[in-house]
Amino acid sequence: MNSVSSTNLLSPQNLSLNKGWTIQNSSIKPIHIDVPCTVLEVLEERNIISDPFYGNNEGHISWVFEEDWIFIKKFFISNEILLFEQIELIFHGLDTITTIYLNDKEVSSTKNMFRKYEFDIKNYIHEGLNELKVQFHSPTKYVAKKIEKEHIKLNTGYAGIPGAPYLRKSQYSFGWDWGPKFPDIGIWQPVEIVSWNKVKINSVNIKQKLNFSKHKVHWKKSISSIQPVVDSAEVCIDLELDGKIPLKNMADVDIETSILLDSQIISKFSQKLETSSSSQQLIIQNPKLWWIIGLGDQILYTLQVIIRSHSSSLVLDERQLKFGIRELQLIRQPDQWGESFYFSLNRVPIFAKGANWIPIDSCIPRGKKMGLYEMNLHAAIDANMNFLRVWGGGIYEDDLFYDLCDQLGILVWQDFPFACAIYPYNDEFLKNVEVEVIQNIKRIRNHPSLALWCGNNEIEQLWPLLAFESRLLGKKVHRKFKVGYHKLFEQKLPFLTERFDPSRSYWPSSPSNGFSEGKKFKGSLLNLLKSNQAHTGDSHFWKVWHQSAPFSAFRKFNSRFMSEYGFESFPSLKTIKSFCPDSELDFFSSIMENHQKNLAGNAKILKYMKRRFKIPSSFESQVILSQITHGEALEYGIEHWRRHRTNFECMGSLYWQLNDCWPVASWSSVDYYGRWKASHYFVKRSYSPLLISIQESDSKVEIWGTNDLQYPVQSSVKWSIQNHLGVIKYQNSVEVNLDPCCSILIDKITLKQLSISRRELKNHVIFYSTQFNGIESLRDRAFGFRLFKEPKSFPLQNPGINFDLFPINSEEKKIQDRFSFQIKISAKKIALYVHFKVQDCDFIVSDNYFSLHPNEDRVITMKILLNKQGITKNLEELQKKISIESLFSLMR
Repeated sequence: MNSVSSTNLLSPQNLSLNKGWTIQNSSIKPIHIDVPCTVLEVLEERNIISDPFYGNNEGHISWVFEEDWIFIKKFFISNEILLFEQIELIFHGLDTITTIYLNDKEVSSTKNMFRKYEFDIKNYIHEGLNELKVQFHSPTKYVAKKIEKEHIKLNTGYAGIPGAPYLRKSQYSFGWDWGPKFPDIGIWQPVEIVSWNKVKINSVNIKQKLNFSKHKVHWKKSISSIQPVVDSAEVCIDLELDGKIPLKNMADVDIETSILLDSQIISKFSQKLETSSSSQQLIIQNPKLWWIIGLGDQILYTLQVIIRSHSSSLVLDERQLKFGIRELQLIRQPDQWGESFYFSLNRVPIFAKGANWIPIDSCIPRGKKMGLYEMNLHAAIDANMNFLRVWGGGIYEDDLFYDLCDQLGILVWQDFPFACAIYPYNDEFLKNVEVEVIQNIKRIRNHPSLALWCGNNEIEQLWPLLAFESRLLGKKVHRKFKVGYHKLFEQKLPFLTERFDPSRSYWPSSPSNGFSEGKKFKGSLLNLLKSNQAHTGDSHFWKVWHQSAPFSAFRKFNSRFMSEYGFESFPSLKTIKSFCPDSELDFFSSIMENHQKNLAGNAKILKYMKRRFKIPSSFESQVILSQITHGEALEYGIEHWRRHRTNFECMGSLYWQLNDCWPVASWSSVDYYGRWKASHYFVKRSYSPLLISIQESDSKVEIWGTNDLQYPVQSSVKWSIQNHLGVIKYQNSVEVNLDPCCSILIDKITLKQLSISRRELKNHVIFYSTQFNGIESLRDRAFGFRLFKEPKSFPLQNPGINFDLFPINSEEKKIQDRFSFQIKISAKKIALYVHFKVQDCDFIVSDNYFSLHPNEDRVITMKILLNKQGITKNLEELQKKISIESLFSLMR
């Protein structure tokens, strides 16, 4: 049988090369590994280096990134594979600078972490045993040499290794003001050999048009509900193919396209291959739409594409992927405040509630193996989030991230990976970036969760400062860098986005008001103001924290879409002890300061704490108070901006940041190990789809209601003003109809109407409780409080907290590696910031860091997260391990 006829009988094959590698360098003997993995990860696992996260070890392992490393894989190739017309070696991710050898012949080299590399290796391999070598070169030496050669010190700020912008590698890995200097090395995505004949599917692009019913309800301020109805969806499937098929043989190739829902084919189309691309259109009647969490179900259809030989029925290639049917638009329209900036999903205006997302680990493959994607995204959902911004100093995220966002109902703002730096403008750099961008747009574009492409993080706004730090001001080359910025972020990236993903909007930078769209980028001092104006575009707000402004400053900035703001705190004591010995448990010890990358960060945390609280002597209590302060800061901002959602005045709150890449004091609300800080519970309450919030001042109290749902909700709001002894000075009850997608003022009172002087305000607290009627999917009650002054001014008494444990539905409820039960808790006197502690294990509760008024009962659900040793499930024994504390006990 000759090779041609044999080849025609072969279906495509994928040979995984993930198992059975070795890693070595000039001083380290071969270590057996599997990929994906990184050098840092391997060296720690094999105890060649100490835990990089512990103590001050970070400073002792820089040698790892100064050296070259070799990854070696030996694999067998059968004669059957050699019969294929095309044999490709595919690296889905190499971090970062490599030279690749196959059977001692150089195949190619790489300099981009974000690219997929495909190499034709038919002439490099042979039957039997083959050897693949990937030599990784030092990233730190590379960027140092670039600085020396170019005489320009491009950098990402004081916390990072200089020169990072010269290399297409995750910028955070060189160090950030929350992350260590670990510019890791390794094969960070899978490796495979793909063998195929005739034709291969390179990419799939699903474009869709929704035909809304003529009788559907359009959104208006006066309507009672928003119920869009879609009669049909026109789904266009564009295929980009690779291969060489003579025109005379194309008639023998069929393309079959099917759309399935719950394994049932609901639409199917077949056609002959005519060119190297194919476009097929299918109609879905009465489609089920994809929604974000809180607005509907996350319905995912399956697209199946098969290319086969008509004469032999041989499958030449196939592709299967999930997609959602939905319409998503960025709405920018002139209005009374300037220009709107919000997202409309299936014609429903949504308030984006979420956070900024950074890479899950300093060793990204390890984080994926540890389940950190699932852990952090479920923490976002549990805190009522519907939106995440993938920040530009990290990566284009792993496929798993977008898959989970599709399934959970989270929209994604995707920055291209450029942040806080000036980048090269030469042709080599731009061509490298262009390939990277095209590949990743094609990879990510079919996810219904993807909402927006954004050029970069803060470069537009900070250009004058970045140019000063890089010593470009006053030099002729500065103009060339500005031209390069315009070419990349305002020409090339929007062009590529429009070409390869035309259904989504492109935004030039974050923050930005789009002022330079269609114009030459000026990079002047006006950028500091114009890029971050409140009346248009998205905003970053850092007067709180970086400029030490009080939390009340949040209420003075009415952003159209707040895409970054935040506050810092320490992680839990258990997390701190994972990197710090007991002898160093002090805010200002060398180890604690090393795990704080923001300049004077620990001092600033303490400074803000002193404004709000009396500082206890207990280190653990200090840590908890830092988290409460953090939570108060986010609560001030979130509730203020949500009160301004009516008429689209403000339509987004994405705080900095959700997660950490290592155990550290930072702006995260969930630490590296997944432990919720107090702030995450504050966020959970403040992001509730139905929110009652308080806006207090020295002259009045306002009660506001916010409804993010598509339909109206009846609510009964009871609220009171009490002194520190629990004496009620004022109370009222209001029945209110919360219209969909808006915020309204429910009730108010001026302090002149009360017999309370301004001097006495510090002794008073506002409590409210709310009953939401007819909402089965949400908690049917909500509670809250607000002090008029700082908590340290409020006279505390022993609240006399009591609690009992009891099972859910009279039997223990087990959920995988956790089990749940309920706690009934009460207090005899006012209890502020009530929180739980459990010995020997981690836990999540339905509410935490809340307050109780005298004789109030509350029922809380607790989920115990089992540790390796497990924990008793006997509620009587467990009750002995649980303690419930409040601000009163923290102050002792």
